[in-house]
Amino acid sequence: MSKSFCEQLIESFESRPNATAMRIVGSDEATYTWAEMHERIRSVSYRLRQEGVQFGDRVALIGENHPKWAIAYLGTLMIGAVIVPLDPHGELETITNFLVNSEAKVAFLSPDQTKHFAKVEEKLGRTIPKVVWNLDEDTAGFEHFEDWAATQFPAEFAAETPPARGEDMAVLMYTSGTTGTPKGVPLTHGNIIAELEGVNLVLKLSDKEKILSLLPLFHAYLQIVNMWIATKYGCEVGYLKELTPDELSKAMKEFKPTILTTVPRLWYLFHKKIFDGVKAKSGVLQRLLR
Repeated sequence: MSKSFCEQLIESFESRPNATAMRIVGSDEATYTWAEMHERIRSVSYRLRQEGVQFGDRVALIGENHPKWAIAYLGTLMIGAVIVPLDPHGELETITNFLVNSEAKVAFLSPDQTKHFAKVEEKLGRTIPKVVWNLDEDTAGFEHFEDWAATQFPAEFAAETPPARGEDMAVLMYTSGTTGTPKGVPLTHGNIIAELEGVNLVLKLSDKEKILSLLPLFHAYLQIVNMWIATKYGCEVGYLKELTPDELSKAMKEFKPTILTTVPRLWYLFHKKIFDGVKAKSGVLQRLLR
């Protein structure tokens, strides 16, 4: 029997424990090796199980790009639960509808989400465990992600084979609704494996790649590249502190990516940065670069 996606991830993590896995470019504090990622993923998986999350249950993930987003995502998949990534800037009504439709049992959140999540739960008609990363202070009703990620788990839990197989659902992606009511699109563990095999036939990726993330992680494209490809092949992933021309320019110099995950709008940022610089130069140079 071929190995599942999660089994392949464990092999990948264990084959390069000391290599850098993910980081916020320009921040030493938010840098993780593959061994550190693996340990935290296992801890989060164990805490989810302690919360009563079972195989096939849905777990919401609402937040800006960060390595902890990835830890929550992969920790959910490791116990056979289904991750539900949502737009952190979505309308409250939309987020509530997705939580109702998905029947999410737990929500992982970035700090900004704490400001209005009480209203979401009010509309939802129930409360769910809310786990927040980088929460500055104790806030009633919210748990610290860092506590979850530091949970000690028994050896027998670490030795378990991840339960999900090819036909089992891994991700529930919601459409943008541009052509009607947004719908939940299920992606299976088998879909992930097929995507990985297809991409590698063309790109022949290795752990020498450095991927700079320029799009939100709740988008399918970024999940394919950052959550599936990078973790399987051991590529280092860098995230920006914020998406601005200056931060992008700094990241290009410091991180030196070999792969950029982007769309045409992002190339406009490159163009703007270059030509803003040209405007400050001599008239001769400006004429040469028209």
